[in-house]
Amino acid sequence: MALPTPIYDLWQFPDVYEPSQDSHLFLDALEKDREEIVSRHPTLALEIGSGSGILITALGTILQSSCACFSTDINFSACQATKKTSLLNKVSIESLAMNLTDMFKCCFDVVLFNPPYVVTESGEVSGRGLNRAFAGGLKGRLIIDKFLEVVPKVLSEKGVCYLLLLKENDIKEVVKNLEKAGLKGELVIQRKLPGEHLFVYKFCR
Repeated sequence: MALPTPIYDLWQFPDVYEPSQDSHLFLDALEKDREEIVSRHPTLALEIGSGSGILITALGTILQSSCACFSTDINFSACQATKKTSLLNKVSIESLAMNLTDMFKCCFDVVLFNPPYVVTESGEVSGRGLNRAFAGGLKGRLIIDKFLEVVPKVLSEKGVCYLLLLKENDIKEVVKNLEKAGLKGELVIQRKLPGEHLFVYKFCR
């Protein structure tokens, strides 16, 4: 059975990123890896930068009540939007306002991150509103590189991390950096769109 796109309603949250082609590619990656994710029997899952909440809600739909699902976002409105999306789809999500994983001391079995990946001026990254959802600075890597430092610390021994990347992010370097930290990278899915070539990779120990 195909993984449905979760219902969402962002009319109250104009500063929250509207799901787009990148979000739907990520959903396709989760659908493609559905059996593998379930076979890992995860008990803790996390989406970083959840925005509308459709990705962590879709993951919660896959795992049902067997896994506790959490999300974080630096934008408090996004946390509210994620909670609303989870309720609309009858999935239990704990949504917390924080930068990446700053407040967590535990490890997660599944980690999702659709980062701000667009190549922009560095000053746009620290902006307010929707800028924070897409602006990635030089090579689109400012937030991604911070995530690369964090994920080996929060991924459990049996864990898997799914990360969306843009061709301009220098994917080979991203994979190499995580391999140095003990994580093996594998392409799950890719798609060429007008003006963008997007990839979803998974990393595990």
